[in-house]
Amino acid sequence: MKILKYIFIIAALAIVFLTVYIATGKSEYEFSVSKKTELSNQRLFRYVDNLQNFGDWNPWNDNASAFKLDSIYKGKDAKVTWNGNEAFITKSIPNDTVFLKMNISGNNYDTKMYFDEVNGKTTIGWKVKGNLSFSEKFKLFFQGTPESMIAPTFEEGLTKIDKNITESLKKFSIKNEGITMISEMFYIKQTVESNIENLGDKIFQSMEHMSNFAKNFELEPYGSPFTVFENINVLSGNVRYSVCLPIKNFFSTAEGSDIVCEKLPAFHGYKTVLTGDYMHSDKAWTEVKKEIAAKNLTQRADIKPISIYKTSILTTQKSNEWITEFIIPVNETVIPIIDTPVTDTLAVTR
Repeated sequence: MKILKYIFIIAALAIVFLTVYIATGKSEYEFSVSKKTELSNQRLFRYVDNLQNFGDWNPWNDNASAFKLDSIYKGKDAKVTWNGNEAFITKSIPNDTVFLKMNISGNNYDTKMYFDEVNGKTTIGWKVKGNLSFSEKFKLFFQGTPESMIAPTFEEGLTKIDKNITESLKKFSIKNEGITMISEMFYIKQTVESNIENLGDKIFQSMEHMSNFAKNFELEPYGSPFTVFENINVLSGNVRYSVCLPIKNFFSTAEGSDIVCEKLPAFHGYKTVLTGDYMHSDKAWTEVKKEIAAKNLTQRADIKPISIYKTSILTTQKSNEWITEFIIPVNETVIPIIDTPVTDTLAVTR
């Protein structure tokens, strides 16, 4: 009995010693995970910096409907909550870094996600700082290190970001809708150049600039933003275009300003609709040109082709939901009926 008593006492002392040892062990930890991707740093930054997307890529809860956005959901001070947890952005550096703090199941994470693009390829890095709870310390005493236990969860988040954006880019459809009428309008415009691959990023930047310009000068927008394509080279993928915002009345800009005000006359044009990312714009332009030729329409030389952004990057970060109308001005107001010669296939046999 004495031996059993001693064994019991020794075991109890060992448990107490182990508990004290674990409790007084180092709580702070820091590690980094990363993933390489073909996506641009601009596209990745926009996706992460907007917490509307957090419910889709976070590795802790796959029920997007559980996430509640704060009044600010993009950039500094953006916040999202779910099931007693929260995530908020303390700072963001455009196209470079998003500083994200999170409290999940009582665990605080101070993180920094950065996007390093080199030669067309981007590394997404996620640096994590935190403090271990006693239960986590206990698990780690037998299972390994903070990085081996916690890092896989953050790696899953990076994988989801890459997968979600990549899959969204692949989803697109093109539909021909025939001849449409575009009304006369005043608009402000900024002319820029880009290649097809970066078209979405460039258009987004210009749209934001135009929107801020309109607010600063109290201009009243009067319809969806659109783009006038000055020069399209489908083979090289280079595009020179003007990003335009319809306004209610004519506005005179200062001489030398990168933004000017013009008037677009009313015209008829053949319309093809792209649902999906702007990177598929070349396919939509090829389709509308093919339809104009097939239907014996004649393109107007005095008015340049336009694209109208009905649902754009300003509305949703999910590029497969973007709706863009591609319109080439034509001289016709209706699609002409093409007479097809009828050949008599009946033969008389004697």
